[in-house]
Amino acid sequence: SKITVNGMRITVSKLKELMSNVLDLVGQHEHQYLLNKNYHLELLDKFLDKETLELKQSIKVIITELKKINQQVESIEGEKFAIEEKKDIYEFQINEIDALNIKNNEDSELEEEYKILFNAGKIAEKLGDSTQKLKGTEISILKQLQKVKKNLEQLSTFSDNYSEVFTLIDKLYYELDEVSYTIEDMLEEVEIDDSRLEKVIKRIDAINKLKFKYGSTIVEIMTYRDEIQKKLSMIDFENDELDKLREKKKNLTKEYFEKSNLLSELRKKAGNMLEEKINEELKDLNMTAAQFKVEFTSREIIRNKGIDEVEFMMSTNVGEDIKPLAKIASGGEISRIMLALKTIFSEVDNISLLIFDEIDTGIAGETVKRVANKLKKLSERVQVVCVTHSQQIAAKATQQFYIKKEIENDLTETKVRELNLDERMREIARMISGDTITETSIKHAKEIMEIE
Repeated sequence: SKITVNGMRITVSKLKELMSNVLDLVGQHEHQYLLNKNYHLELLDKFLDKETLELKQSIKVIITELKKINQQVESIEGEKFAIEEKKDIYEFQINEIDALNIKNNEDSELEEEYKILFNAGKIAEKLGDSTQKLKGTEISILKQLQKVKKNLEQLSTFSDNYSEVFTLIDKLYYELDEVSYTIEDMLEEVEIDDSRLEKVIKRIDAINKLKFKYGSTIVEIMTYRDEIQKKLSMIDFENDELDKLREKKKNLTKEYFEKSNLLSELRKKAGNMLEEKINEELKDLNMTAAQFKVEFTSREIIRNKGIDEVEFMMSTNVGEDIKPLAKIASGGEISRIMLALKTIFSEVDNISLLIFDEIDTGIAGETVKRVANKLKKLSERVQVVCVTHSQQIAAKATQQFYIKKEIENDLTETKVRELNLDERMREIARMISGDTITETSIKHAKEIMEIE
């Protein structure tokens, strides 16, 4: 099957959603929501004016904001609780890091010192040998270079070329001499210190243990330390943000109850008006002893619909106590109450089509006549479609269809046929007298149809 609305394809679920704003089906089972107190407040709110509905909407906005604040508070308090559970661990970690008193780049400096201390013997040997080769003997590099320098100095007066070479050799000699003094100084600084080497190794090992636990570098270790110190501060000092959120929550809660109490007063006024209208409708439907009441109870909790709980109550006979609408036993009474409610709510609903399925169930005589008149009056405001076995109700219609089931080719088919005025008269006569239509039943049909 295909479903189209204004030429556009839609799904069954979308059709149901769309048609819920267009028609209302009122049947023996479909009216149950009227008997369910969970819907009564929603029905009552349909009678609120625009300003009151805006008040109701502002309450929803407050609740949305309160939910956000509660989530933020829960998040902060949850984090605070988690930190409190780990307080001992965090304090131990901070003390462990602080006890070592590490400095930035200390690990690199220690590694370099370790290499020198570990290789001190080899370094001293190589530096001593280098000093010896540079200037320690007659055949040392500096003494040999000094002889070359002297030779070229004597030749420099003969040619500029010799002079240039002499200048280079002279420069090289003094640079090499500088190197030799530097090496001597370095040799003096070299010390084989096993005690210091042991301390350096222990220090490196201690820093590496911190790296294994808290970060791959000293910077990462100190960053981690600052982070857990910040977390611990949340325990000792109240969080400013938390204070602000709690204050805001307090103010919003106060505003919620102020507006909810105001909304409740306006609802009660609407409830009084609804009681008057429904009771008037019930009198028209031959329920003169019935009393309809909107009962309010207050719940001091925060929710979208405010503090009110509403239930529709009824007393159908003189001397009976008011009781919930859902506990009224008579099917005929329920049908009339439902019709009264629908008549009143049609004034505020945007529904353009009401379908009544056997609204005449459990009623007869004068009561059916009154129900028929009420349906006729209701049809002035909305389109009314009524499935009925009552001649009084059918007679009030402006258009009538005959529905019957037939068996064709071993299949049951439901057929619907529109009746003209004569066919309507004969069908209503049949509803009065049965399959045998008499002059009396036709006359009666004309009377209730108000035709000559």
